[in-house]
Amino acid sequence: MESRRKVVGVVAPAGVPDPEGIARGIALVESWGFEVRAGAHLGSRYRYFAGTAEERADDLRRALMDPSIEIVWLARGGFGCAHLLEHLPDEIATPKTIIGFSDATSLFCALADRPGLRLLHGPTFHSLATKVDDATRADIRAVLSGDERAALSLRHLSGAPGAVRGRLCGGNVTVLASVAGTRWSLRSRDAIVLLEDVTEFGYRLDRSLTQLRLSGAFDGARAFVLGQFTRCPIPDGADFTLEQMLVDVLGGFGLPIYSGLPIGHEHRNITWQYGNQAAIENSAIRFVA
Repeated sequence: MESRRKVVGVVAPAGVPDPEGIARGIALVESWGFEVRAGAHLGSRYRYFAGTAEERADDLRRALMDPSIEIVWLARGGFGCAHLLEHLPDEIATPKTIIGFSDATSLFCALADRPGLRLLHGPTFHSLATKVDDATRADIRAVLSGDERAALSLRHLSGAPGAVRGRLCGGNVTVLASVAGTRWSLRSRDAIVLLEDVTEFGYRLDRSLTQLRLSGAFDGARAFVLGQFTRCPIPDGADFTLEQMLVDVLGGFGLPIYSGLPIGHEHRNITWQYGNQAAIENSAIRFVA
């Protein structure tokens, strides 16, 4: 008797996904042995969103509440998930895996305390076959299969370099700042905070990180790990680097700060699980579970 294939539901709660990326992503994920179901409004467009807020919320709710869908894979980032936070269902059919990053950061903050959810900060569905590299695809397959992964090398930038262990949280800096002070704000106690961003000027990142610091979002954190800050320029002729500026803002916590984690908006975008444990030792991070 043939076993039932796991079902992936693809929804677009934010920006409009690339149709070719979706089509090729479906073919790829089906070749991995999954069944793929597209949300009803996956091809919709309203302003710069993949449909109205009501349409996007309806697709997301249906996928979250459908017990036959084991994996909800977000089609792309952009902006729009924040519109849906007030409309998340009280009851979610679990266990459920949710995959995405960037704008999905706000969803992960909102869902972080829900039992039975596996929140994977990893490549969006429309990027899977067309934008990320083979190592990223192999990595997300390993995560979905439950395979153990090797530790990843980091660069120590600041703070005591001793061993650190904690749960994982964080995501996109700008999105984290957008929910700071709300009931969906990041909570970093006992956490290793992973951060990334794209197309933000250095001073805007400074502003967002300062807002997060002042709001208490980083209180109780154990370490910071910087991912990719893609196309995030500093002024021409500046006598400092972006990394130095980020350390200036985060250094006041007196915590270890590392960089070099391949997460973000580049071809390499390694998957990590929100809320899972990780350990940093000898300038390498290992995802424990």
